[in-house]
Amino acid sequence: MTRNIPEPILGLLHDIGEVAGTGSYLVGGFVRDLLLKRPSLDIDIVVEGDAIRVAQALCERWNGTLEVHAQFGTATVAPENTDLPKVDFVTARRETYQGSGTLPIVQSGSITDDLRRRDFSINTLAMRLDQTAFGTIVDETGGLKDLESGVVRVLHNRSFIDDPTRIFRAYRYAGRYGFQIAKNDARLIREALPVTAQLSGERIRNEIDRVLLEKNAPEIVEQLTELGIWETICAGWQMSSDFASDFRAAQRAIAWASEHLADEAFDQAFVRWMALFGTQTPIYQIEALSFRLILEHRLQRLVSPAQAENRQVSLEKVTHVIFEKLGYPLSQNAVIEHHNGKWCIVDADVSIGKGKTYISGDGSLFRVETRLTAYKQLKEALALLKRSVKPSEIYRLFKPYPTEALVLASEGTTVAEWGREKIRDYLLVLRKVQPLITGKDLIAFGEKPGQTFKTRLWQLFAAQLDGEIKTKEAAYSRLEKINSNG
Repeated sequence: MTRNIPEPILGLLHDIGEVAGTGSYLVGGFVRDLLLKRPSLDIDIVVEGDAIRVAQALCERWNGTLEVHAQFGTATVAPENTDLPKVDFVTARRETYQGSGTLPIVQSGSITDDLRRRDFSINTLAMRLDQTAFGTIVDETGGLKDLESGVVRVLHNRSFIDDPTRIFRAYRYAGRYGFQIAKNDARLIREALPVTAQLSGERIRNEIDRVLLEKNAPEIVEQLTELGIWETICAGWQMSSDFASDFRAAQRAIAWASEHLADEAFDQAFVRWMALFGTQTPIYQIEALSFRLILEHRLQRLVSPAQAENRQVSLEKVTHVIFEKLGYPLSQNAVIEHHNGKWCIVDADVSIGKGKTYISGDGSLFRVETRLTAYKQLKEALALLKRSVKPSEIYRLFKPYPTEALVLASEGTTVAEWGREKIRDYLLVLRKVQPLITGKDLIAFGEKPGQTFKTRLWQLFAAQLDGEIKTKEAAYSRLEKINSNG
């Protein structure tokens, strides 16, 4: 098997075995992918003993840089040779869970303990690195058989209840490798599904991030949808039926931005999340999910503690009567859940076809604002776009939207080709145009700041964008004409 390991990495592994000796193992994903003949650069080393000491010695040998987390018994070494990957060193440990969905208590242990604390049998395979048995596979849980059979299987019946994030990982591995989830595991997943509601937003977000990085993300998301996981995470969350199409558009958008916007900040994860929400998810639901999953958002205060007190109500509790008194009446469809230390009120008012999301906490009432609604809002605006639109109108329409939303829309198949061309023209040309006349120029010309001042600036810039004025002198002439006409 070692003949399938690329030479630079093979030498690195021999170095580790020579320094660490007996009790050093290559574990997890690299071994799994090596056996599947897939490339991998995740070098995870488990040491029975002192992993930090081993990492320090190898850092010196490789003339690298060292990052130590003493409280966890872990360290990471980045070799000076940039052709070599970073190496993570972990002291062998065992874990015990005190409650469903909680993080485990960690103690030192043996390689057997360390392998048996892991999620699935296919991830428990280890390879010995000591020189006397270099390359020998250690299989404590039947991982080799499951790899050959194409099965994803947990190690014990409480695995999904102890850590419900493993539900995401089970589907992710099955989707990545074309494997099947073991029949017993499918039952265990259904039993543990309600526990996902107890997970922190950060842990759920991290797992979804990993799903969205998979090439087969649409198939994985579809399987999770059939399971019913989204509604369990946040009341009312229905996955868009257009996700597969939006995901492919996101992949094209990321590739296009990498080529054409290489010098700009471009958040690829932001694009993938907008694709996940798509255009079918209501705006109020996107707002609720942004709060629940701790995605990019901010809270806009609607009612302060003092204002609530003036109306003789307390926001320590959430009731229809309190919201009525505050001037924000709730429909009978309002769902109230507790997330991130605050109350999240999702009100899908079906009577008017709209909804709202409120956050209540610390005696205040808030609304959620997030840029993740931009893609849905942009697609609605594009439906009104005319082919004959002027450059200045394109500029005014697209300027409020983040670059990521614009690039994603430009790759969407539901937008006409001429519409996609106008988005690209804005991204590559219009938004980079610098105005001939600035605010300082207007002040020097005798204009005073105010609403009229802003209007004049825009009128001149719009004329410039539309090719009506091309020099500063022409802009001043246009300004005199505008002023003379009142």
